[in-house]
Amino acid sequence: MVFIVTALHCEAKPFIEKFALKKDNSINKFQVFKNEEIVLIVSKTGSINMACACAYIIAKFESTQYDTFINIGVCGSKDRTFQIGTSVLCNKIIDNITGRDFYPDMIFRHPFKEACLESFAKIVDQNYLEKVRGDIVDMEGAAFFKAVSIFMPPHRIYSLKIVSDYLDGTKLTAEKVTALIYEKSDEICSWIQDIEHQCAKSKDILDEKDMDYINEIICNFNLSVSMQHQLKKLAKAYKVRNDNLILALEPFTQIYCKTKYERKMYFEKLVQQLEFM
Repeated sequence: MVFIVTALHCEAKPFIEKFALKKDNSINKFQVFKNEEIVLIVSKTGSINMACACAYIIAKFESTQYDTFINIGVCGSKDRTFQIGTSVLCNKIIDNITGRDFYPDMIFRHPFKEACLESFAKIVDQNYLEKVRGDIVDMEGAAFFKAVSIFMPPHRIYSLKIVSDYLDGTKLTAEKVTALIYEKSDEICSWIQDIEHQCAKSKDILDEKDMDYINEIICNFNLSVSMQHQLKKLAKAYKVRNDNLILALEPFTQIYCKTKYERKMYFEKLVQQLEFM
C-alpha cells in the first residue's frame, strides 16, 4: 500500500482526483482519503501535526515494511536554477531545529530533480537566507522522515517537493498551490505506481542463485553480520536497477580474504560495484 502525506488539502487535491480517493468519514482526527491501494492523509502545517499524522496512519492501517510512504507538498527554493513548478525528490533532509541530517535510501529510478531539503519551524524569507543550508525549504519534511523512519526502512520513504517560490515573500493561494501540483500530477502519479510495483517485486527479488553467490562471498570474505546485511541490501537495490546481479557478483566469488584489512579493502570495492553500476 502507498501512504501519501500532505500538510494541506490544496496539496492533496490533485491526487484525490487522479486516484479517485474517497473520504473515510469514520476518521475525524484527520482528513483521510483512500482506495484499495492508496491512503492519503492531510496533516495540517507544522512538524508536530505531521509527526502525529504519520504515527496515526501507521497504527490505524497497520502498515508493514513493504508499504511506501510519500510526503508531497510545495517548497521554497534557495536555488534559482530550479524553475517554479519543478518537481524535486529529496536526497538529503536537514532538521533545522535539531541540526540532524536524514538520508533517504533512493534505490529506484525516478524522473525528478534531486536536492537537499531543510525543514524550519517557521516560514523562511530573504532575511534568513544566509542561514539556509539546504537547496529547498519547507516546514514538515524532516518531521515526516523522522516519524516514519522509526517504523519503516529508508528506501520506502520519499519526500517529493514542488518549487512554489524563491523565499521572496511571494503570496501563495490555495488555488495556486493546487495548480502547481496538478501540473506535475500525471508524472508523479505514474512514478508512484512504478515504485509501488518495484517495491512489491523487491520482496523476493533475490532468487536462489543470487543467494548462492552472496553466501559464497559472505563465506570467502568472512563478513561481519552488519556487512552481510549491507551486502544483501545493496544486492537488492542493484537488481532492481540492473537485473543481472550475477554479473556484478561473480568476480568477487574468486577472492578469499585472510585478514581484516583484505576484507575491508575488497568489501569496499564490492560496495562501489553495487552502488555505482
